[in-house]
Amino acid sequence: MCGILGEFGKKISPKFEFSKLLKLSSQRGSDMVGYYHDSSSSSKGKPLVQFGFNRLAIMDTRKIANQPMISNSKRYIVMCNGEITNFLILKKKMGLLSNDTKTNSDTEIICHALDCFGFERTLRSLNGMYALAVYDLRYHTIYLARDPAGIKPLYFAQTHSGWIFSSQYDQIFKHKWFSDSLEINKEALTDYFRLGYIPAPSAIFNNSWMLEPGSYVTINSDFNLSVHQYHSIDSKAKYRETHQSTLEILKDLFHNTFRDYIHSDVPLGSFLSGGIDSPVINAVLSKSHPNIKAFTIGTADTDFDESKKAKLISNHLGIQHHIECLTDTKVVNIIDKHFESFSEPFADYSSIPTYILCSEASKHFKVLISGDGGDELFWGYPRFLNTIDHKSWFSYPKNVRLKFAGLLRRFGMKISSGIELENIGEWVFERQSPNWSSAVGKIIPNSIHSFKTKDLYLSPKQNCSEVELLQWLKKNEFYGHLQRVLLKVDRASMAHGIEVRVPFLDQRIIDFSSSIIPELGIHHRQTKYLLKKVLNKYVPSEYYFSYKKGFSFNLNELLNHQLKENVQDTLLSKNLFGSEYIDEKFIHNQVNNYYDNTGLKNEWGIWVLFSLQKWAGIFHDK
Repeated sequence: MCGILGEFGKKISPKFEFSKLLKLSSQRGSDMVGYYHDSSSSSKGKPLVQFGFNRLAIMDTRKIANQPMISNSKRYIVMCNGEITNFLILKKKMGLLSNDTKTNSDTEIICHALDCFGFERTLRSLNGMYALAVYDLRYHTIYLARDPAGIKPLYFAQTHSGWIFSSQYDQIFKHKWFSDSLEINKEALTDYFRLGYIPAPSAIFNNSWMLEPGSYVTINSDFNLSVHQYHSIDSKAKYRETHQSTLEILKDLFHNTFRDYIHSDVPLGSFLSGGIDSPVINAVLSKSHPNIKAFTIGTADTDFDESKKAKLISNHLGIQHHIECLTDTKVVNIIDKHFESFSEPFADYSSIPTYILCSEASKHFKVLISGDGGDELFWGYPRFLNTIDHKSWFSYPKNVRLKFAGLLRRFGMKISSGIELENIGEWVFERQSPNWSSAVGKIIPNSIHSFKTKDLYLSPKQNCSEVELLQWLKKNEFYGHLQRVLLKVDRASMAHGIEVRVPFLDQRIIDFSSSIIPELGIHHRQTKYLLKKVLNKYVPSEYYFSYKKGFSFNLNELLNHQLKENVQDTLLSKNLFGSEYIDEKFIHNQVNNYYDNTGLKNEWGIWVLFSLQKWAGIFHDK
């Protein structure tokens, strides 16, 4: 969407240095560059502020809609990365007429709302996806906020000269206020090896953070920071999945919500898979907006190709549809360019096809609508069922579990690994990790996770019901796995100057999902039960897969052939990033064992190691 950069301190950087940092996020918004600094405060002994903005112009592409934007009262300076989907409703609520606004921009409506309601009430009235930076000139206070789902990123850091905040992490650790005292955050490094990314609020270097979803911070004129959470997923049992009334409410909600995501003054399209989530969005929108155009990536690998099913769906709905074909050559050719899109350590290898998907889509559209979030909010992953099925194992003592599992395995039954773990929370953590805790403990001796990660996987109570377990799993997925997905999509799309909107993560749908009483594995075994029921009202079930096949590739093949020399040269080096914490000898053994076909074949684990060192080579070592 756009790129935010700001300083708030006793001084500000020279403009040429600040502009150089701002250029690092130019791909997030190449249409216009905005700048603001408060020159009046220096003579009054007040804090100084400097704002920079890279704009991807979507709504009102005129220069007058540029940011940073100043409110009518001249009290607030505003930067918004994202889209406020209910800005027209807010405009009407405030009684604003056409001649009361200078632009058709959603950011201008935020400015009016701040003048009218103040910051916190304005924040709670917003819907959409956004990262906000607001400066209150009256009280010399900075506000930083992030949407409830964490769709748009926002980093901040504390230095001796003041605070820095930005949309990209390299703008933090390359800033002169910060770069002279880089110190690895060992807890964040542990989280990375275990999860393949660093969950908020942690960041790879100490004294820097990523703002959590549904949170905001205030930094006052004394440079003191306070953190506030304004939204969280809380279970409010109300609707049963299998009731017809629940289905009708959800269908109406989709109709009223999705239409708010098609406002655009530039070409807009919609991703379309052969699964459930994006077809639901396309199906609902096709009834009220028949001119919507769908985009699909096809592949010659039938294990992953969804283009034929997607074509059936688009034909049935009567919408325009474009298919691009993925080739192995494209995967190999973009590897290094893909790594350059992630200014923080990141190791979800599905980022490679996502990068290609965004590259191809950018040839036709500037805004795309995605189906992300459906799995997390509507129990779409098979692992939900798997966890329910294994819940009872952890009601027995560990020694009983081990003996019983061993006996069943001798009779040829498949029993999940991890039965020896202490509780269901640890079991879920292990099964979502590219590196198990035992391996991470060897990579980083005396490793410890961040408080947030430990809290995220803190097991529900021993005797919890299936409903309670499913609610816990949804919250775990939303603040865990989904955050990795959103980070991936944001970085891959921004690398190609396109905006990806995610209507399933609209606050109205998030809140509705919190009110559903889950029945998966209790009254039925259909993942995404409600989404399938909605889709069936528009598309015959034989036209789509009951699960998403996934847009991926053979990672093991890539590591053993095209990338083999690169991986070995990178990981067998004696100058690995984080060498003060990691056991280089263990990593060397892991790599050698992988290529010698000895020991456990864990290609994702190798990719996690490789990605960290590629990040260091591109960003940190320069």
